[in-house]
Amino acid sequence: MVANPAAEGGQGVAAGLRVLELGSSVSLAVAGMVLADNAAEVIRIEPPGGDPLRARPAFRMWSRGKQSELADLGDPAGRRRVRELAAEADVALLGLKPASVERFGLEYESLAESNPGLVYCALSGFGSRGPYRDVPVYDGVMAAKGGRMYEFSVLFGGERPAFAAAPVVAHGAAMLALQGVFAALRERERTGRGQRLETSLAQALSVYDMTHWLPGMTGELRHGDSPFVPYSIARTADGVWLQFAQNGPALFETFFRLIDLDPGLSYRESMGAGGTDPDKLRELRARILERMAQKTWAEWQAVFEGERNIAVEPFWAPGEALDHPQFLHMGDSRELTDPEVGPTRQLGPLIDLKGSPAFQTSPAPAPGSLAGRGWSGERRPTPGSGGEPAPQGILGGVTVLEFGMWIATPFSSTQLADLGARVIKIEPLEGDPMRHSGRLTALKMIQGKQSVAVDLKRDEGREIVHRLVARADALVHGYRPGAPERLGIDYPTLREINPRLVYLYNGSYGSSGPRAWAAAFHVTGGAVCGGAHAQAGRAMPPPPDAELTPDEAARTAHYLERCNEANPDFNSAVAAAAALTLGLYVAERRGEGLAMETRMMLSNAYMMSADFIDYAGRPPQEQPDAELLGLGPLYRLYPARDGWVFLAAPSQRAFERLCGALARQDLARDPRFREPQARGRNAGELAKQLAETLAAREADALERELTSRGVACVRADRGAYPQWLFEQEWARELGYVVDVEESAFGPYRRYGAGVSCERPARPGGGYRAGEHTREILGEIGYAPGAVEALLERGVVAEA
Repeated sequence: MVANPAAEGGQGVAAGLRVLELGSSVSLAVAGMVLADNAAEVIRIEPPGGDPLRARPAFRMWSRGKQSELADLGDPAGRRRVRELAAEADVALLGLKPASVERFGLEYESLAESNPGLVYCALSGFGSRGPYRDVPVYDGVMAAKGGRMYEFSVLFGGERPAFAAAPVVAHGAAMLALQGVFAALRERERTGRGQRLETSLAQALSVYDMTHWLPGMTGELRHGDSPFVPYSIARTADGVWLQFAQNGPALFETFFRLIDLDPGLSYRESMGAGGTDPDKLRELRARILERMAQKTWAEWQAVFEGERNIAVEPFWAPGEALDHPQFLHMGDSRELTDPEVGPTRQLGPLIDLKGSPAFQTSPAPAPGSLAGRGWSGERRPTPGSGGEPAPQGILGGVTVLEFGMWIATPFSSTQLADLGARVIKIEPLEGDPMRHSGRLTALKMIQGKQSVAVDLKRDEGREIVHRLVARADALVHGYRPGAPERLGIDYPTLREINPRLVYLYNGSYGSSGPRAWAAAFHVTGGAVCGGAHAQAGRAMPPPPDAELTPDEAARTAHYLERCNEANPDFNSAVAAAAALTLGLYVAERRGEGLAMETRMMLSNAYMMSADFIDYAGRPPQEQPDAELLGLGPLYRLYPARDGWVFLAAPSQRAFERLCGALARQDLARDPRFREPQARGRNAGELAKQLAETLAAREADALERELTSRGVACVRADRGAYPQWLFEQEWARELGYVVDVEESAFGPYRRYGAGVSCERPARPGGGYRAGEHTREILGEIGYAPGAVEALLERGVVAEA
């Protein structure tokens, strides 16, 4: 029996790995899918009635290439079956509450007794200790407790929280789990030993906080209407809403030249730099809206044809990008026949491994497809020479070179630094432009690294980089196609220098295709992949035939700008970091390097993966209501007597617990609400009943009482994430919050690593551009006099 066709004949870089997946969460399912897509044999444990996720259309994608085994963990026979499979597994992914892990005897120590090579990754909501450790794991619960719904209160003038539609927390947790697993597998190749890893939705949410955590920040939100002109939003004559991303002097100039409009402001002034009068920014937005409304989208496309410095996309609804020309060209939209629903279109593999066999997989399995059989084929012997692991961090001893600007690529390598890697950031002489967006705004992207400032356009600069490459383990860049060749950092050139190099292009659209040349920023990913459209709710944007006054158009543009927030950069970064750790594992296992590619658009489609499958008869997509309260009466925001709470009780068992906790057993007995289908038909009345009950109670009491009864209900109006997390003792004990003692900006408090391991790395601080230029040039053989000469000629720079 072959569980996954991609594993046959050793195809795929994870071929030979055995992965046991236990738990019901989207994060776990997506992490397992990435492993299966790379030819790992993945067995998913389901309860006797089948995984509740099977009710979601995307389960057919999330479970492709896997096998299913039914096991009742409440029964000794079911637990024995899980332990039998774990005894011969390489990886165990557990998405159970910590209390359930303990109750069923599935702790790492227990499983490792019979399998010391097991890489064990526990994925929880709030971690393994603390008062929230057994709160049921839902993306919305973490988004509410962690302040994302508070942040979206800007959509309602700060009057109340708003549902966070894009499931970034679940996506981040899946990618963090993969980072930990691949890093631990790499270490196992050296030591022969497995280990326990942990990540959580609480750690995943910390990925997405760019500024609220910064020293001196108060967590206050920006409620005023001060448009960021480089990210202009406009409506065409035929009602198509467009997102521009002209964030750079050349892109800014090209935009206004092509639409034949004098901005009257410089690029920096258009960003609000230097205290630009908001009235001027709003006046410029009005002129842009007026000009764009003079042509249809097709007519504007003809104007923009062939211009490399125009970055524009319509606001696509979630899942529509399966038809995007770039998705089709890159194979990011694939066809797979499902035995139940027939032909489907779904996302291709997350990580594009150059030179690897063509992607193969099998459709999602029927419940219990494994039917009591074991793993297929012979087990690969646990590798390793018995060597000792690095003293700090599971990536200790790894050197990564980063060529990135702004957020996505720089933050991908920051995550590796948090796991112990030495990351050297190669910056232009003037530094990464992100550094100039505010004194500390770039801190999240630069901390924990070293910096060399070098001019790559000069031969001597390229020679410096090539010497670094000879000593490096991995390299990541985000340059558009053609630039690496001009700068001498393309893969064929560097492979000659270092055949073991892991090389990742973290692009926007991809290395080839109709949009490969196009610039893109976070707003582009939000527009293409539907995150912004989902956040806008059912009533936005207005239909194409709606007549809008200039004021209405301006309000809509402002609203959509608020909806298209910064998460796409971080969605890209966590996926790129997962790819880098996969590459490091493969290089260690094979003894040779490889070239890989990740793409912002695909990474963001993975974040919205619940919508990225299509087939005849597919049920309608879940959409937030027009008021942005949530997805239905059992997964939404409710006002309490003195604040707002978010309730998540979507399953039958959770609903019955909720009714008991609220002393509303009448709802559980009511034929209108007794069964899931009936609740769907009577959702409005159920929401009304629950709203009346919840409004009579204090918000803190609701959180305390319902969570103690196993019902997910948390405050959603208490401010930005660090205002809560940084004060939690359990978060400090778990390493979710750490203190940096020394940095170029003094001591400060920051989030810890996204993955917890047995030997955590020491958290790094921020630094200035070129701060380590002298030191590192000395390491690679430049004498002090030679370094001085390079500084004098402007080949390199120092802080």
